[in-house]
Amino acid sequence: VSDLINVPTVAKQEWTDGASALSDALDLEIKVTKSIRKLIQTCESKPYNHYHLVDYLTGVYLEEQLHGQRELAGKLTTLKKMMDSNGELGEFLFDKTL
Repeated sequence: VSDLINVPTVAKQEWTDGASALSDALDLEIKVTKSIRKLIQTCESKPYNHYHLVDYLTGVYLEEQLHGQRELAGKLTTLKKMMDSNGELGEFLFDKTL
């Protein structure tokens, strides 16, 4: 099982602005989602046929991952728009609302 679970990491520890940090966080969420989908595909394959585990992974983990991705993508879009129109003040105001 440990060969099927891939935990991605982020090499960066510092970012120049909030948009790049959110972008890296979104990329990490996408990688985790792909890892979960790969695990689901393995569980659905012929030698295993673990449909109850597939249902559990899809209903609990995959759904949560997709909601997290959508939330991060929305925040990233909002932050970029605020920074485009107001510069660093837009980033400050976005951070203040979090």
